[in-house]
Parts: sequence; structure tokens; C-alpha cells
Amino acid sequence: MTKLAAFQSEWLPKIEQQLKQDLAVASRDSDFSEMMAYAVLNGGKRLRPMLTLAVVASFGQKITPSILKVATAVEWVHAYSLVHDDLPAMDNDLFRRGKPSVHAQYGEAEAILVGDALLTGAFHVVSSANSTDTENENIAAEELLLLSQMLSYQAGAFGMVIGQVGDMKNHRPEAKNDVNWLLNDVYAPKTAALLGFSAIAGSRLSHLNSVADNCEIATSTTNSALLTFGIDFGMAFQIQDDLDDFDQDNVEKITSLPHLIGIKAASEKRDEYLTHARQTLTDLATQNLTFDRTLLDDFLNVIGDDI
Repeated sequence: MTKLAAFQSEWLPKIEQQLKQDLAVASRDSDFSEMMAYAVLNGGKRLRPMLTLAVVASFGQKITPSILKVATAVEWVHAYSLVHDDLPAMDNDLFRRGKPSVHAQYGEAEAILVGDALLTGAFHVVSSANSTDTENENIAAEELLLLSQMLSYQAGAFGMVIGQVGDMKNHRPEAKNDVNWLLNDVYAPKTAALLGFSAIAGSRLSHLNSVADNCEIATSTTNSALLTFGIDFGMAFQIQDDLDDFDQDNVEKITSLPHLIGIKAASEKRDEYLTHARQTLTDLATQNLTFDRTLLDDFLNVIGDDI
């Protein structure tokens, strides 16, 4: 068993429990809360909150209840994006992970509103993160504000949403695509942005008590490195997803990277991102003796597997 597998075995149930707990009180209307829970508690891999927690663990820091709660907020954003992706006006998918998609189960208007509630609810999760913690383990209000700012940036019109705008253009028969546009205007914001947030959130949550000037400088460098790592991981993850869906994309006439440059070249581009991510971990391990890269290496090593 890899270190990541053991970590998942311990923390996936805790992530699920946190999500269930927060979704149960997500609305004063119990029926609508059930719709929101249906959208989130559908067997997802929880890759994004798992990455945040893995970064915290990689620095040998305790994962407190407040850190766990903050880490799950990104899953609300991810779930909202899938609910809206499945809508008839976008990908028009009737199934998600073998079950009826939210609009197929409850109706199109309801699905739109579920997505709206999940997106806005994510920021309530962040802002209320200290509700389950003891006072000496609370996350400073200034840090929660900054994490909310970063999540809104990476999720919105500078990140995931604008990437989805590009992806919708990519679905049109008249689309004129090139490699740089696909990588920089679609993949980077649509997929890599939230994974970048997940990684830098883990870094920030690992260094909450770095107050000396030299510590702050080192922490800033570390945060930047982890953001880069998360983005590289996200790019490799998306390209691997393209490779896995090559035949399906052919049928749906979607121009993915393998269609533009071929399967071999796309695989090489994926490996470039993975190599850069590993070099980032090497640099981090050299600069910070408390950093154990094993968990994050495992994330990279299972690209293409069912993580």
C-alpha cells in the first residue's frame, strides 16, 4: 500500500463526514438540502480536499477540525461546476457517475439553483471553519478571508468559470483551436486552477504560525512553489483525462489535446508537467527539512489511475 492509499483510507471517510454534516444544514428547506447533498455525495474522488490535507501532512502539521472543514469547501465549488456542466445548455449529460444528473433527477431549474447554493455555500464553509475547533486551534479571521479571496479568484472569471467559457467554445463545430489556447485558456483555468488553490491552501494552512520575517519570506516562497505544483498536477491530470476519453471525444467532436497533436505528443506534454512538478518537490525538500514529499509524489505517480 502506498502512503497515499493509507492517507486516503484515513481521511476520505473524514472528508465525507464533514461534507455530510455541513450539507445536512445547508438550507432551512430539508428537501433542497437533500438535492444539494445528492449533487455532492455521489462517490467523487475528493481529489481537491485530499490534496490540501496531503500538503498539510507533508509538512508534519496536525490536521485540525477547522483545517479539515476549510479543505472541503473546494469540493462544494467542484460539485457546483459539475451540476452546471451537466445542464442541457452546456454538456447535456443525463448521468453523472452512473446516477441521474441533478437536472435529470430534480429538474433543470432546481439544478441551476442547487449549483448556485453550492457555490455560495462554499464560502460559508470557509468563514465558519472555526465552529468545530478549540480556541487555541482556530484559524485567524484574516487567513480565512484570504483563503476565501483566493478561492473566489480561482473559481470565478479569472479561473474555472472562464475556463468553462473556453471549453464551451471548444464544443462548437466552427471552433478554431490551437495548442496554446487549449492549454492556457481552457485547461489551466478550468481544471488546474482549483487544484492550484487546493495545494496553496494546504501550504498556507501548514504555516499559520510563521511570524518571524525570515519565516514569512520562506513561507511565501513555499506557497508559490505549492501553487505551481498544484497547477502542474492539474494540467497533467486534464491531459490524462483527455487520453482516457479520446474515443468518446471523437464521437462528440470535441477537440482535445490528443486530437490536436496526437496521442504520443499529448502523452509527452503530460510528462513535461509531471517532471516539472517533481522538480518543484525536489526544490522544496532541499529548502525545507521538515517537508516529506512522499505523499505528493504519490499523487503524481497515480496520474491515469483511479485516484
